[in-house]
Amino acid sequence: MTETFVYESYYIALFHFISLFLIVFINTVIYLKAKKGSLLSSFFVLQAILAHWIIAKILKTFAPDANLKFFFVACQYAGVCFLGPAFIIFASIFATGVKPCRKIIQPLLISSAIFFIIIITNSIHYLFYSSFDFWGDSFGPLFYLYQGYSFLLFIIGILLCVKKFFSGLIEKRIQTLFFTIAIAIPLIANILYVFRFFKKIFGFSPPFDITPMSASASLVLLAFATFKLDFFDNLKIARKSALANIPEGILLAKGDRIAAFNETFKQMKLSGKLSPCSEESMEKGFCKQAFSPFEKLSADFDTSTEHDFTYKTQGGLHIRVICRPVAHKFYRGAYICFVDVTAKQAIIKDLQKKNDKLQSANHQLKLQAEIKKRLVVARTRNYIAQEAHDILGHSIMLAISLLEIARLSNDESQAMEYISRAKKIIINSLMELNMVASAENNCPSKSQGIFERLEKLADEFRTAFVAVEISSSGLMPELDGLIADTIFKVAREGITNALRHGKASRVDIILRNKNQIIELYIIDNGSGCGTFQKGMGIFGMEQRICVLKGKFNCHSLDGQGFCIQASIPLCQAVK
Repeated sequence: MTETFVYESYYIALFHFISLFLIVFINTVIYLKAKKGSLLSSFFVLQAILAHWIIAKILKTFAPDANLKFFFVACQYAGVCFLGPAFIIFASIFATGVKPCRKIIQPLLISSAIFFIIIITNSIHYLFYSSFDFWGDSFGPLFYLYQGYSFLLFIIGILLCVKKFFSGLIEKRIQTLFFTIAIAIPLIANILYVFRFFKKIFGFSPPFDITPMSASASLVLLAFATFKLDFFDNLKIARKSALANIPEGILLAKGDRIAAFNETFKQMKLSGKLSPCSEESMEKGFCKQAFSPFEKLSADFDTSTEHDFTYKTQGGLHIRVICRPVAHKFYRGAYICFVDVTAKQAIIKDLQKKNDKLQSANHQLKLQAEIKKRLVVARTRNYIAQEAHDILGHSIMLAISLLEIARLSNDESQAMEYISRAKKIIINSLMELNMVASAENNCPSKSQGIFERLEKLADEFRTAFVAVEISSSGLMPELDGLIADTIFKVAREGITNALRHGKASRVDIILRNKNQIIELYIIDNGSGCGTFQKGMGIFGMEQRICVLKGKFNCHSLDGQGFCIQASIPLCQAVK
């Protein structure tokens, strides 16, 4: 290892460490101060690639053998190969505000990836480095192709930036030219190093590639201009113009004096819009007809603290005052905004009136909802009570009849059969009651036709030696579930009443379809009655028919039976 090699390694490390420190330090400052966005992110990608490049060059310099040295060269190009596409993205965002489309970026990234693959496989073809060992290297034909590709991308990026600079900085061409040259420095430095022009131009050759350091310095300078310097701020306008474009009245105070105000504030003041209707409402200093910058500001509120209040003027307007104190190292003042909120106050007042009406209506709705809730509860209770009455009346009456027959029977086995039937009827009635109470009144029998259900009902009474006959006339359509259920329940209650009150031994149930009206007749041969009062059973039957817009009637048959008549219109219930 020669003394020259040691000195070269020392200076390579020294300059690259300094460059790396500057990158980290300046980019940290930029991150803390600059506006966050895609432009800043793309710039940091460039800086990260440069930092990666510098670190890889330092490690390559101190690699102990050729293999490890080439490894760090490959690591170096893992970032460098993608520096061109990254710069294109940065320049596009800077020039147009948006990233390039995928159709542009994807080919660039694929090309960069191909060059990287060529580099890491150099030991197979030696087309990138024609020779490479511990002491040095020489470039192959693909190296110059890669350099041309990189130069092209950097030139395109520089042209995008130059176009942006000149379009936004017409009055500052000297500064624009200066920063245009600055971003071209890495390209120039790389050309001079690759083609060994340093010796011809400057009389000496640098011992190492200064491209990453020159690129780092120029990009930092570009970032400083882009994010910090005033002449790169395309939105910078004079304070007076900025205030003039604000529709609200603006007053700037410095200390206890007026620093500036906009035209809106001036017009509001001169037209009397700021004059309060009472002395304690707002301020005293603004009531003068003449005022100017640097005039002493006299206000009833402390401008060194935040305020946000609304007062009424002599003209009946409502003015909102927003005061925000401003404190800096060499500046103490306040920003005061005057907003005419008269229309807003009128809307708020109108909304308040409407809100009061809505609250009143809401209160009435709550009362109606509570009444409806109570009605629903009452109807539910009445429904359950009616169902319980019908089910228990039917079941208990049948069970009593069966038990009475069992008592009178001389055959013990036959008596036990009647008792078993009575027990089964009571158990079934309890199940029906549970379904009614739990709002699950979906008895499987409801899926059957009306005649099947009536026949099953008749069979139950026939076991108690009550002859039940079912007949119909006219073409009977398939009935709606609610109509069929009502007919079944009325028939059940009618037979139960015939057995319970009339001691009937025969009941005839007749169904007739007449002009889309279902007529139901329940006739028994019981004892009948002269006069009767509607009990819960008859009242329940009547209510069920009325719900379906039908008619209900019942009467005794000259003391020799009882007749129940009901008619139900089919309407839209026919399937």
